[in-house]
Amino acid sequence: MILEVKGLKKYYPIEKGLFKASGGFIRAVDGVSFSLAEKETLGIVGESGCGKTTLAKLLLKLIAATSGEIIFSSKLSNLRKDAAIVFQDPLLSLDPRMNLKDILLEPFQAHGLKAERGSINRLLELVGLSNTLLTRLPRQLSGGERQRACIARALALSPKLLILDEPLSSLDSIIQKQILELLLKLKEEFGMAYIFISHNIAVVKKISTRILVMFQGKIVEQGAADEILTQPACGYTKKLLEAVR
Repeated sequence: MILEVKGLKKYYPIEKGLFKASGGFIRAVDGVSFSLAEKETLGIVGESGCGKTTLAKLLLKLIAATSGEIIFSSKLSNLRKDAAIVFQDPLLSLDPRMNLKDILLEPFQAHGLKAERGSINRLLELVGLSNTLLTRLPRQLSGGERQRACIARALALSPKLLILDEPLSSLDSIIQKQILELLLKLKEEFGMAYIFISHNIAVVKKISTRILVMFQGKIVEQGAADEILTQPACGYTKKLLEAVR
């Protein structure tokens, strides 16, 4: 097991009135528990606003939990190095002032590591980008190229866990297919564990071995991908499946 989550909660207070009196809480993540095995691909699916992105941020300690426990194995002893994330919108994830070369150098510099020229070329090769793009700014790249750049940056320090938060939703269908094929290839090559987050269960089923279904901050169903997709027990899961048929 590379990761175990127990009773994880993230509540945001609702402030009302001139004096900002407490008006209850938004339960963004509400008692979530699950585990992740080494090299496993765990799909997390649910409609927008169900708490998926908040959960991803909690796992990487980008925000603090209200309560609950996240237990990392020794393979994730240095979370900033051993785990990485790819967000939904690559244009918002990349510094508009940095060219592609500086973007790929950034993870090495953040950890005081020296990146050899071959390291950058290797990252470009892995994600199918040409080194002729190294001097370009994010706005000078296509949507697919930007997302490939984000994936390359995430791979820079050879993470054991890669969280993919809606990595395809801002791309057209042809580019979606190419990026999905790339992610499957990289997982095989690096032997990473994936957490793949999406509102589209049709996309999740193409990459996941196990699926969690989230609704209003809670996990309403979880199990092997084939079982969830062919014999869903929860009415909400059935609705998600009916939407893509």
